[in-house]
Amino acid sequence: EIVSIPGLSGNVNIYIDSNGIAHIYANNLHDLFLAEGYYEASQRLFEIELFGLLAMGNLSSWVGVKALSSDIAMHLIGIPQNAIMSAQYLKHNYPTIYSYLEAFSQGVNDYINTLNYRDLPLEFKLLNVRPYYWSPEYSLAFGEYMGWSLTSGFNDELKSALLYTYFNYPEINEINPYYPHFIDG
Repeated sequence: EIVSIPGLSGNVNIYIDSNGIAHIYANNLHDLFLAEGYYEASQRLFEIELFGLLAMGNLSSWVGVKALSSDIAMHLIGIPQNAIMSAQYLKHNYPTIYSYLEAFSQGVNDYINTLNYRDLPLEFKLLNVRPYYWSPEYSLAFGEYMGWSLTSGFNDELKSALLYTYFNYPEINEINPYYPHFIDG
């Protein structure tokens, strides 16, 4: 499949190997990160946006007051504030690195711009929300959130709890299948 992505200065090839792993080949890092953002969004838009909102302490904008305690926790931990400060620091002191974060964001947003309602991933339709535009702050917050979650033993419980709060078991099992080995050890 050939896709034209605005903002690329040259050709980028994305090769998916037999294990489903994407290999991105570009002539420069800007194009590589832009294509990575586009490809990642095309494969996992709902997941990155869910965790972006979670990390930035704004999950309640999608799911309402039930996520308010999560939003407050993220702000008390300081993840959104650190992401904003880190973005400004990188922008002023390491503009090349910041430009790669911007390129990744542009790729995500370029993919979002290709979507109409019919093409939206099912999860957006179930929550009756539209994707929001990605920014370097979301990437930095997500990275910090992942670091925090790895040190605190956090895994997919929050995501599962949110899904099961709003939908019934058969619906969720279609999106996030239950695997017995989780109980069998």
